[in-house]
Amino acid sequence: MKQSSWKRSLVGIIIALLFVFIAFKDISFSSLIRDALKANFGILLLTTAVVLSSHVIRALRWRVILRELKKEISLIDTWGSVMVGYLANNFVPRLGELVRAYSTGRLESISVSGVFGTIVLERLFDMLSAGILFGLALSTYSGHITQTFPFLKFAGFILIAGSVAAGATLYIATTFPKARGWLMTAVKFLLPKRFHDRAEDTVGSFLTSFSLLRSPRCMLEISIYTAFVWIAYVFTLYIPFFAFGATSGLTLYDAFILILITSIAWMIPTPGAVGVYHLFVSQSLIKLFGVSPDQALAYATLTHLFGYVAITVVGSIFLFAFAQKLKVRSIRRLWQGSEEIEKPH
Repeated sequence: MKQSSWKRSLVGIIIALLFVFIAFKDISFSSLIRDALKANFGILLLTTAVVLSSHVIRALRWRVILRELKKEISLIDTWGSVMVGYLANNFVPRLGELVRAYSTGRLESISVSGVFGTIVLERLFDMLSAGILFGLALSTYSGHITQTFPFLKFAGFILIAGSVAAGATLYIATTFPKARGWLMTAVKFLLPKRFHDRAEDTVGSFLTSFSLLRSPRCMLEISIYTAFVWIAYVFTLYIPFFAFGATSGLTLYDAFILILITSIAWMIPTPGAVGVYHLFVSQSLIKLFGVSPDQALAYATLTHLFGYVAITVVGSIFLFAFAQKLKVRSIRRLWQGSEEIEKPH
């Protein structure tokens, strides 16, 4: 692992430990273990299947975006790359996007920079859809959600404003040649001269993937898949309600509110959202739904653990399979290859 990844990992671990301390500082561990052991582990195993299914849907959506680079993309390669990316994020925050781009580019013999551009576009759809859902939740929820979590209103605004601004800029740049030139000039102005050639190639590859914004059919497909991704995410928190006595009375709408709040947690750079997930989920259950602290943290700990293990196992299987397919002699080299995206030529 390169020095930049070590630094990123160290910072992520420090942040995670801070959030773990805050989440667990007033909890009785004997009570936590007792409540965790009372959970229905069969239901939690079912939840892991839904978690993995949500990533298959994400891979299907990503294939639509990748069509701008290659017409026929293997679903196994895209799903596998998604899983390997999440596996990387379990250890080094934000490395997963680079791993996804590198592995898919190598497996499908397409531009790695172009693939990374499709991931950026995918994240824009996630941001915009999250902003819309935040607006829906804030306007329909009967409780005092913004009083309990004041940051939600600001987060929703940032999500909508940021994604709309970025999407509009990229749409204009892909539609009008002059705007593309202005964008390249701005990028070169912001970067040192030694990065200019690399930046021009990378931005050009990005804009190629963004050209699908002009296709109504592609936009419709992406929107439908995005809706199903969110539905799957809601069920990853709704199904476990029935594994714990304290949460068995909560509704699908409560799970919808919970997934929106915890989506903020995934933006904080810790390995696998360790700590931040535990704090956001447990505090939401305590403050919004009246669940006791021990039971709330038992729910957060087990749902995170089952998802983390499932991603680690499936992601590791794909990582070894890709190493064999690409004839890479060591897993370490395949892992580090993604960092070449960050290096100037």
